[in-house]
Amino acid sequence: MLVAADVTRLTYRLFHFVPNFVPNFVANFVGSLCRMFSRLCRIFLPFAPIRLTRGQPIYFLVLFSFLLALNSRSADEKKPEKKKEPPQVIVCIPLGVVPGTTNKIKIRGLNLTNATEIHFADATNLTAKIKSAGKADVPKDQDAKKSGDTQLELELTLHEGTPPGTNSFTIISPDGESPPHTLIILSANSLISEKEPNGSFRRAQPIQFGKIIQGAIGEPKDVDVFRFEGKAGAEIVAEVFASRYGSPLDSILTLYDDEAHIIATSDDTETSTDALLRVKLPSDGPYFLSLIDAHDHGSEACVYHLTISVLK
Repeated sequence: MLVAADVTRLTYRLFHFVPNFVPNFVANFVGSLCRMFSRLCRIFLPFAPIRLTRGQPIYFLVLFSFLLALNSRSADEKKPEKKKEPPQVIVCIPLGVVPGTTNKIKIRGLNLTNATEIHFADATNLTAKIKSAGKADVPKDQDAKKSGDTQLELELTLHEGTPPGTNSFTIISPDGESPPHTLIILSANSLISEKEPNGSFRRAQPIQFGKIIQGAIGEPKDVDVFRFEGKAGAEIVAEVFASRYGSPLDSILTLYDDEAHIIATSDDTETSTDALLRVKLPSDGPYFLSLIDAHDHGSEACVYHLTISVLK
């Protein structure tokens, strides 16, 4: 004597004898039939026995057991593993390096933890060595895709006399190669490093025309203020280089006179979130140029170059 529950037990005993060549769509279809049969058994034959006498066909029992086993085997098939993503460079900290010295750089990006090599487009005048690779903290309220969640620490030495310009590089890992990323090469004579604290008019950092200030909005609500001497009628241009090189900084520049009156301000340009300010100075005297993030974000990844020059 068999009861309805015996069907299920027999089904799973037959499971290991199901051939592997049965297509998935067949297994899914017959599986639906099996589930319908199981429900009918539970409704109409919950406790009633199914009497099997000698000579009575039991093919229907074997058939449904076999079909249900097909469906079980299909459900147990493993899904293919997701392909790992290749490395991606987002930003270099700092943005630029100088020849004749050993530059310590952090390269932030995605999928950098298993990087094995760095390749430069022009490697004739430099040596580079990856010192470490690991996870990187993602600042609160910032997107990892914009600031990076992994990083490399790199030591890079450029030969003395390497001319200013750019050099591109890629990162190699077992999962692939990153798209090229640009590294800026600066002349040591043209570089001014931003120095904290410089968050107010009283602590403004003095700068000169024609120089490149290399800095960072290092924390939320950080303000960098710079001071210069201007002449009446002179037309000046101040420009930020940040997002075009991968920095998550969304810069705003504001120019003040020595009485804290706003002379001009600049946010995005038509092609970038890098600020560009052009203004004719109204009088002789000191001026103050402030740089902030438009969303009050800030981290070590919010690096920038700032230039200020006088148009002739």
